[in-house]
Amino acid sequence: MFRLLGLTPGPEVGLGAAASLNGLSPRQTRPLLHDLHEAHLVHQQTSTRYRLHDLVRLYAAEQVGRDAPDHRQAALVRMLDHYLHTAHAAACLLDPAREPITLPPAQPQLTLDPVADQAQALAWFHTEHAVLLGILRQSARDGLDAYTWQLAWTMESYLDEQGHWRDWTATQLAALRAASRLGERRWQACSHRSLGVAHTQLGELDEAHRHYQGALALFEALGDPVSQAHTHRGLGWAFNQQDRWSDALRHNELALELYRQAGHRAGEAMAVNNVGWLHTQLSDHGAAVAYCERAVELNQEIGDQHAEAGAWDSLGYAYHHLGRHAEANTCYQRALKLVRNFRDRYNEAEILTHLGQSHSAAGEAEQAREFLRQAATILRELDHPNAETVADALRDLDD
Repeated sequence: MFRLLGLTPGPEVGLGAAASLNGLSPRQTRPLLHDLHEAHLVHQQTSTRYRLHDLVRLYAAEQVGRDAPDHRQAALVRMLDHYLHTAHAAACLLDPAREPITLPPAQPQLTLDPVADQAQALAWFHTEHAVLLGILRQSARDGLDAYTWQLAWTMESYLDEQGHWRDWTATQLAALRAASRLGERRWQACSHRSLGVAHTQLGELDEAHRHYQGALALFEALGDPVSQAHTHRGLGWAFNQQDRWSDALRHNELALELYRQAGHRAGEAMAVNNVGWLHTQLSDHGAAVAYCERAVELNQEIGDQHAEAGAWDSLGYAYHHLGRHAEANTCYQRALKLVRNFRDRYNEAEILTHLGQSHSAAGEAEQAREFLRQAATILRELDHPNAETVADALRDLDD
């Protein structure tokens, strides 16, 4: 057990991962870890979490390096399967509307961590965040390209929603290199699109456009209209960030048509919402309300609460620009309640900013200050470039 722990990247290992390493059950593994704890080789942090001192881990790695290569490789694959299959289950719970990938069968004698619902999935990702990054780096270093790409896929929704965009770009760059080595064009296309989204979140729009265009060319060659639609929607968002509203609307209308042709209702709902948002940017607020109300309905019908939150936010924004501030604030509050359930911090900051702007426009300065303060705090914690914009809005209220 001690030698095999040298295969873990640190800083911690859970009971399920340790059991998978050894091909034993958790019940059989727990007393082994307890003995290591008693011998001061492992520190038991909780009932299911264990940590090795860095020097002890190095010693364990030296020892396992002397094991037979097939024994060592089998243990490593069981550990990778533990993280990959648990992360995939958790990712599908975090974003049920996302199309899952198909994983190869897991190795025998595998223990998966329990992730029965969205709350458990989010908690698992929080706990294993640093470990997963280490596992992905390890798989990339060892040339395990399929594991590298698949692990990066499982982490995407979590890293996006929690604002870990630098981690997101790092994992997807590793995934793109792995997909290129494998000659997997679809995987390359997906990584390009993912990098487009991550760079848009970071405000690095030249890089975002480059990756979106790379994704679009590959998806067109593959004849995949739904993925083309996803990519057009991403391009629309990048143009939106540049205040190029007409270009953004054109790409979202292309996405909407492709989604409708494919019967992809979740994509249609998101594109309808985006078209509504962009009509507000182009000062056609009446059309915006109609599109955004339809987006709310569609997302409620398909049960996508995350996208529903975005639709409520867009609808509130349209009402705000019609001067209907009470209705706008009601919509924003509904959106805020939903994103807080997901602990989606970036979108929480966006909605808080909109609430601040709406209260400010209604002459309610104190309420506006409070919402903008909350938004600025979150954006600073995320190290997001919009933090200074919100801080400027706060200073304007105080002048």
